[in-house]
Amino acid sequence: MFRAVCYVSLALITTAAPSTMTAVVVTGEAPEADFSKVRIVPDAPVPTPGNGQVLIRVMASSINPVDWKIMESPMWGKGRVAGFDIAGVVESVGPGCTRLQRGDAVWADLGKGLGSAAGVQLGAWAEYAVADESQVGLKPTTMSFEDAGSLPLVALTTYQAYVQTKAPWRGSNATVVVTSGSGGTGIVGIQLAKAFGASRIITAASPRNFDLLRSLGATDLIDYHKSTIWEALQEESVDVVYDNYGGVGTADAAMPSLKSNGGVFVFLPGKGGAVSNNPKTGVTQIDFGLLNPSKYEELDALAAFVDEGKLRAVVPESHMLQDIIEALKSSVAGHSVGKIGINITHSSSSKSTVV
Repeated sequence: MFRAVCYVSLALITTAAPSTMTAVVVTGEAPEADFSKVRIVPDAPVPTPGNGQVLIRVMASSINPVDWKIMESPMWGKGRVAGFDIAGVVESVGPGCTRLQRGDAVWADLGKGLGSAAGVQLGAWAEYAVADESQVGLKPTTMSFEDAGSLPLVALTTYQAYVQTKAPWRGSNATVVVTSGSGGTGIVGIQLAKAFGASRIITAASPRNFDLLRSLGATDLIDYHKSTIWEALQEESVDVVYDNYGGVGTADAAMPSLKSNGGVFVFLPGKGGAVSNNPKTGVTQIDFGLLNPSKYEELDALAAFVDEGKLRAVVPESHMLQDIIEALKSSVAGHSVGKIGINITHSSSSKSTVV
């Protein structure tokens, strides 16, 4: 499906939010890739911002694998609006808000509370969503809403992972491995590695994606159908391994290539990955754990990278909100490059405030 780019004049947003909205509601827990309990609800209530919160008119969102993986969770028993990534316009602000105001173009990851007893926040796959002002950043000025809606979760994850490494990035000519190059975190991982100062960036991908990944900053590309990254690397040659795939045994396979005088291995959990039980002396291993999406300052740092031309979105596939099942199935198939976009502005019903 062709992309529909969401550039919207903020001056056109003039009326108050309606009382109901179209939203994607998950009515109960389901096995992975079973979307029978995903519903398009045309008259869901528009949330009301509480103290320190803002109501956002959602222009765009996107699909992350975690979106459908967590549908196995019992938290869906009462029915909730799904979705992490959000880009849109502040519709109203609750009491206690001092930084944002109505009409601001913003972006955020609504993943606060993931893994906590209180439960995860969510709510991006709807015409309106509520978020804490403290977690909402100003959208990059040079980026469309749809592109901005594809980045918060993957960009914050990668940014925080790189910060955790405490590697001597800037001006260091570091060598960085991004284990899987063409997915959401891989696309960002390559670009942020370059922005952080890496001079050699190594990744694995299908050859059909090599040109794209080179344009983003990858210097060494391995066809994973034929070989592994580790077979192509010399020992003691790598400063940082960002295992964004998080596969079983990757830490052990990566260990010989990491430098013993400060090499770092950081992995994203989810596919059975773990630290090595036999690490090389002098190598730091980091289990990234869960993303913390609560600090708008980190989104502001990423927005600066975007506006400086150091970070861009890759969204070759986009769906309307009403086609969410098709988008989810495409994500599960695992063949997408970059992110799958959800165009909410152009999916709006007659209740839309954009005229």
